[in-house]
Amino acid sequence: MAAFVSSGLAAAPRRRAAAATAAARRCACRGRPAGNLAAGPSRRVVAVPTASAAEAQSTEAPTAEPLVGSSDRAAALPWQTSVAGEEFPLLFMDFIVHMLGVMKGELTGVADLPFEESLSLQTGKKRPARIESWNFSADGFRKIRATYIDAGLPAQVFNSVWYPDPAYDLPLLGIDFLAFGKKRVLCILDFQPLSQEPAYLEKYISPLSAIKAKYPGLAGKMSSRFYDENRFFSQELAFGKFDNADPIKVELYPAFVEYLSEYIRAFKAATPETDPVVIAATRAAQADYDQYSAERDPAVGLFSTYFGPEWAEAFTHEFLFSDSVPVPKAEGTAKEGGGGAPGAPGEAPPAAATPAA
Repeated sequence: MAAFVSSGLAAAPRRRAAAATAAARRCACRGRPAGNLAAGPSRRVVAVPTASAAEAQSTEAPTAEPLVGSSDRAAALPWQTSVAGEEFPLLFMDFIVHMLGVMKGELTGVADLPFEESLSLQTGKKRPARIESWNFSADGFRKIRATYIDAGLPAQVFNSVWYPDPAYDLPLLGIDFLAFGKKRVLCILDFQPLSQEPAYLEKYISPLSAIKAKYPGLAGKMSSRFYDENRFFSQELAFGKFDNADPIKVELYPAFVEYLSEYIRAFKAATPETDPVVIAATRAAQADYDQYSAERDPAVGLFSTYFGPEWAEAFTHEFLFSDSVPVPKAEGTAKEGGGGAPGAPGEAPPAAATPAA
């Protein structure tokens, strides 16, 4: 743990400075003021003040983009039909409904975590598609985000990442389920560890072994083309690659229910840390996860295809991985296609130039 703490703290000041600079640039380009937004309950559109009263008298502040909550929109789930037509099933809708139900039923202090309205919902620019996202906090979790992409048969995607409060050194819960056409189904589910120390892995990852053993179809191995399996991934990663949608209900859904239940159990059994040094190191490790994932996530190509490259860039760095800092394209890793956890490297359809959450 000492190495984990020292390395995390050493990188934190540089990352915070870089993040602040990048955030200011992004906000300036989009006509929004830079700054931290306080999380709190919200079921309505709210606007962030752009200047104090004194500043407003002497300068013309840029217009702030409205922020939205998620509770009202989540209450409208499940969607009943695909935007592409009633004949196309919403393959992962039951998953997000179950997850949000568990979140609200098992956690306390669940509240909306407002974010930019333009990032909460978009429709396809050239073809039938929609992407909607929801964002919450809760006692013990600083951020729980979820996203669903519906493009009919060409793409169905459910992605979610749970970020614990840094007082807890729990792994992140990463979910990425993707279906491209009738014969490309990719499923990634993991407790994404913040440390590879044996004691940490024994505590949080080993309990998954018995669950994973029940589902042989999820015993596949993720490609190392974009991700190093020794960083932020566990040996109990559930990875499935199917040529039809049948295993989604038969195997993936029950495995998902069990993984989520074990995650909630681990959280409730955890004791919050009080040492500010350890807490800071855990928070730094979560930020490292965002940076690592943003640079490698194949999903940006998929987002760009359906919703445009500018929106895809903003969505990646301002919502999915909000602690990340954009890097020049020449320095980044080539991206191909899902949205958050490990993803499905190199497995998206060619049309999308194309991870779990």
